[in-house]
Amino acid sequence: MSKYCIINNKKNIKGNNISKSKKKIKRKFLVNFKKKKIYISFLKKYININISCAGIKTLNKKGINFFYKKYKNIYN
Repeated sequence: MSKYCIINNKKNIKGNNISKSKKKIKRKFLVNFKKKKIYISFLKKYININISCAGIKTLNKKGINFFYKKYKNIYN
């Protein structure tokens, strides 16, 4: 299973490195993942997730309740 952010569905993409002579070499553009430990107050427990930095900003903006209601089947 490939790594992807479950908050905003970011995942690794493929592309090219292009040198000065215009030679194309395949490469991967990786997502900026962080391991985050999140406390869910109404369940009184922590969950560990790999989340992108953009996902952390979204989580802070919308709140953990929005996140948990949307993805609760993943963490039960």
